[in-house]
Amino acid sequence: MDKKYNILIVDDSETNLVLLEAILEDDGNHVQKAYNAKEAVVSLSKSIPDLILLDLLMPNENGFDLLKKMKSNEIFKAIPIIIVTAFANEENEITAKELGATDLIEKPINIPDFLDKIHSALNISVKDY
Repeated sequence: MDKKYNILIVDDSETNLVLLEAILEDDGNHVQKAYNAKEAVVSLSKSIPDLILLDLLMPNENGFDLLKKMKSNEIFKAIPIIIVTAFANEENEITAKELGATDLIEKPINIPDFLDKIHSALNISVKDY
Protein backbone atom coordinates (compact mmCIF):
# COMPACT_ATOMS: atom_id res chain seq x y z
CA MET A 1 0.00 0.00 0.00
CA ASP A 2 1.52 3.30 -1.08
CA LYS A 3 -0.69 5.70 0.87
CA LYS A 4 -0.67 5.66 4.63
CA TYR A 5 -4.24 6.36 5.76
CA ASN A 6 -5.04 8.30 8.90
CA ILE A 7 -7.73 6.53 10.95
CA LEU A 8 -9.35 7.85 14.13
CA ILE A 9 -10.65 5.23 16.58
CA VAL A 10 -13.18 6.45 19.15
CA ASP A 11 -13.81 3.90 21.89
CA ASP A 12 -13.91 4.12 25.69
CA SER A 13 -12.27 0.69 26.03
CA GLU A 14 -8.47 0.66 26.21
CA THR A 15 -8.48 -3.00 25.14
CA ASN A 16 -10.47 -2.23 21.99
CA LEU A 17 -8.30 0.77 21.17
CA VAL A 18 -5.08 -1.21 21.50
CA LEU A 19 -6.41 -4.15 19.47
CA LEU A 20 -7.78 -2.01 16.62
CA GLU A 21 -4.67 0.16 16.61
CA ALA A 22 -2.40 -2.90 16.28
CA ILE A 23 -4.47 -4.34 13.42
CA LEU A 24 -4.63 -1.04 11.54
CA GLU A 25 -0.97 -0.15 12.03
CA ASP A 26 0.04 -3.64 10.92
CA ASP A 27 -2.02 -2.92 7.79
CA GLY A 28 0.11 0.20 7.16
CA ASN A 29 -2.13 2.92 8.57
CA HIS A 30 -1.54 5.79 10.99
CA VAL A 31 -3.91 5.66 13.98
CA GLN A 32 -5.24 8.37 16.27
CA LYS A 33 -7.18 7.36 19.38
CA ALA A 34 -9.90 9.04 21.41
CA TYR A 35 -11.56 7.63 24.53
CA ASN A 36 -14.81 9.59 24.13
CA ALA A 37 -16.65 12.04 21.89
CA LYS A 38 -15.02 15.08 23.52
CA GLU A 39 -11.51 13.74 22.82
CA ALA A 40 -12.60 12.89 19.28
CA VAL A 41 -13.66 16.49 18.65
CA VAL A 42 -10.29 17.73 19.96
CA SER A 43 -8.49 15.24 17.70
CA LEU A 44 -10.58 16.33 14.71
CA SER A 45 -9.67 19.97 15.33
CA LYS A 46 -6.00 19.04 14.93
CA SER A 47 -6.16 16.58 12.04
CA ILE A 48 -8.92 15.37 9.72
CA PRO A 49 -8.77 11.57 9.36
CA ASP A 50 -9.48 9.53 6.25
CA LEU A 51 -11.80 7.28 8.27
CA ILE A 52 -13.39 7.16 11.72
CA LEU A 53 -14.14 3.95 13.65
CA LEU A 54 -16.77 4.75 16.25
CA ASP A 55 -18.05 2.79 19.24
CA LEU A 56 -21.72 3.27 20.15
CA LEU A 57 -21.73 2.92 23.92
CA MET A 58 -19.56 5.58 25.51
CA PRO A 59 -20.08 7.73 28.59
CA ASN A 60 -21.70 11.17 28.25
CA GLU A 61 -22.08 11.41 24.47
CA ASN A 62 -22.74 8.13 22.65
CA GLY A 63 -21.60 7.15 19.18
CA PHE A 64 -24.90 8.08 17.53
CA ASP A 65 -24.66 11.59 19.01
CA LEU A 66 -21.14 12.04 17.65
CA LEU A 67 -22.15 10.57 14.28
CA LYS A 68 -24.98 13.14 14.03
CA LYS A 69 -22.54 15.96 14.81
CA MET A 70 -20.00 14.77 12.23
CA LYS A 71 -22.55 14.34 9.45
CA SER A 72 -24.11 17.76 10.10
CA ASN A 73 -20.73 19.53 9.86
CA GLU A 74 -19.60 20.54 6.35
CA ILE A 75 -15.94 19.95 7.20
CA PHE A 76 -16.42 16.40 8.51
CA LYS A 77 -19.49 15.03 6.72
CA ALA A 78 -17.54 13.42 3.87
CA ILE A 79 -15.40 11.33 6.23
CA PRO A 80 -16.48 7.68 6.14
CA ILE A 81 -17.55 6.52 9.59
CA ILE A 82 -17.82 2.86 10.53
CA ILE A 83 -19.64 1.91 13.72
CA VAL A 84 -17.78 -0.83 15.64
CA THR A 85 -20.05 -2.20 18.36
CA ALA A 86 -20.92 -5.22 20.45
CA PHE A 87 -24.55 -4.21 19.94
CA ALA A 88 -24.87 -4.93 16.24
CA ASN A 89 -28.56 -5.51 15.76
CA GLU A 90 -30.94 -4.54 13.00
CA GLU A 91 -32.22 -1.45 14.83
CA ASN A 92 -28.71 -0.07 15.45
CA GLU A 93 -27.66 -0.86 11.88
CA ILE A 94 -30.68 0.98 10.46
CA THR A 95 -30.10 3.96 12.76
CA ALA A 96 -26.40 4.08 11.89
CA LYS A 97 -27.12 4.05 8.13
CA GLU A 98 -29.88 6.67 8.50
CA LEU A 99 -27.43 8.94 10.34
CA GLY A 100 -24.83 8.52 7.60
CA ALA A 101 -22.55 5.72 8.77
CA THR A 102 -20.71 3.91 6.00
CA ASP A 103 -20.94 0.51 7.67
CA LEU A 104 -21.35 -1.33 10.97
CA ILE A 105 -18.95 -3.96 12.29
CA GLU A 106 -19.81 -6.31 15.13
CA LYS A 107 -17.45 -6.93 18.07
CA PRO A 108 -15.66 -9.18 18.54
CA ILE A 109 -14.30 -8.45 15.11
CA ASN A 110 -13.29 -10.92 12.45
CA ILE A 111 -9.96 -9.43 11.32
CA PRO A 112 -10.13 -10.29 7.58
CA ASP A 113 -13.74 -9.04 7.36
CA PHE A 114 -12.83 -5.97 9.42
CA LEU A 115 -9.96 -5.09 7.06
CA ASP A 116 -12.16 -5.71 4.01
CA LYS A 117 -14.68 -3.18 5.33
CA ILE A 118 -11.92 -0.69 6.16
CA HIS A 119 -10.46 -1.02 2.66
CA SER A 120 -13.88 -0.71 1.09
CA ALA A 121 -14.66 2.45 3.08
CA LEU A 122 -11.33 3.93 2.01
CA ASN A 123 -11.97 2.78 -1.57
CA ILE A 124 -8.74 0.81 -1.69
CA SER A 125 -8.69 -1.96 -4.21
CA VAL A 126 -6.98 -5.22 -3.38
CA LYS A 127 -4.48 -4.59 -6.19
CA ASP A 128 -3.16 -1.56 -4.23
CA TYR A 129 -1.50 -3.97 -1.78
